[in-house]
Amino acid sequence: MIDVHQLKVFLAVAQNLGFTRAAEHLGMTQSAVSHQIARLESAVGASLLVRQPRSVSLTDAGLVMAQHARRVIAALDEAQAAVRQVVKPNQGRLRIGASTSACQYIIPEALREFRECFPDYTLSITPGDTPLVTELLLEGSLDLGVVIKSERQRKLSYEDLFTDELAFLVSPLHPWAQAGRVDRNQMASQRMVLYSRGSTTFQMLERYFARMRVPLHDWIELGEMGAIKELVKLGLGVSVMAEWTARAEIAERSLAMLPMPGGPLKRKWSIATLRGRPKSVAEQTFIGLCRSVTAALGR
Repeated sequence: MIDVHQLKVFLAVAQNLGFTRAAEHLGMTQSAVSHQIARLESAVGASLLVRQPRSVSLTDAGLVMAQHARRVIAALDEAQAAVRQVVKPNQGRLRIGASTSACQYIIPEALREFRECFPDYTLSITPGDTPLVTELLLEGSLDLGVVIKSERQRKLSYEDLFTDELAFLVSPLHPWAQAGRVDRNQMASQRMVLYSRGSTTFQMLERYFARMRVPLHDWIELGEMGAIKELVKLGLGVSVMAEWTARAEIAERSLAMLPMPGGPLKRKWSIATLRGRPKSVAEQTFIGLCRSVTAALGR
């Protein structure tokens, strides 16, 4: 028989792509983690992991198991939260997914005020770009997601927050900063320092550079805005991001921001929920707080 503990151990291994890191995360020994995975594989009659010397990867059966395991855990969490809400109406749980930028610039202030309104709520924040947050929302693992709105996603409903515009970010010593504009003829020769390849923003930039006929042959990928800004300050490349993520650096003139040739590239930020799922008072309050926090971010 499969038990919940086995599923949680398996998901930890799948997320960390290794037995050692999963054991550290769970506070278990590596042998205990291996034993639980072996029992789970025996129960389902399939190999779930490809064991390699220093890491593991999921088999096709493992990918299917991970998808269903997340749904099972989410359903059990939902049941537990529902029972707690009946027993203690003033207590609850709010699970939020958001990008690293939103976690840094939007979520903290909204949560500070949310905590004053709902002091007994349990809060869970999952960092992740729009594709991951969307997946977790569809699985029921999150209640709300701060995402870049997709017109093609029909299974989610959106509460609009603000619209921003992407622009080139360069060192003040860069020739573009000296000229006050981007030379589109020089774009192909620049090293780009870009945010995570799996993000919606990167996908937008891929389409933009293709439209501008600029090949992305020399670029650095990073998943943290602070690191990107530091590389640009050192003159190791140019980047593309929204003004609100570099407002402090632009004000102190350690970075310069320039409009993108070829017209504006805009993103619509929203809070997404599973379509048809009723929102609790706490969720509605959090959405309202996010609107207040982001009122000055868009253009």
